[in-house]
Amino acid sequence: MLSCAFLTPIGHQNNTLILEPGGCKFGDYWRLGLPLEIVVVAVSVPVLLWVWPL
Repeated sequence: MLSCAFLTPIGHQNNTLILEPGGCKFGDYWRLGLPLEIVVVAVSVPVLLWVWPL
C-alpha cells in the first residue's frame, strides 16, 4: 500500500517509527514533506485526469 502522508510523523506508522531513531523533529516533516506533497499532487492530478477523464 502506498502512502502520501509526508507532512507529519503521525500521518503514517512508518513516519512515526523513524522519528526518534532518525533524530528528526516534528517540524522536519513539514519542511521536507511540503515540497514532496506538492510534487505528488502536481503529477498525480493530471495523470488521474488523463486516465479517467471527466
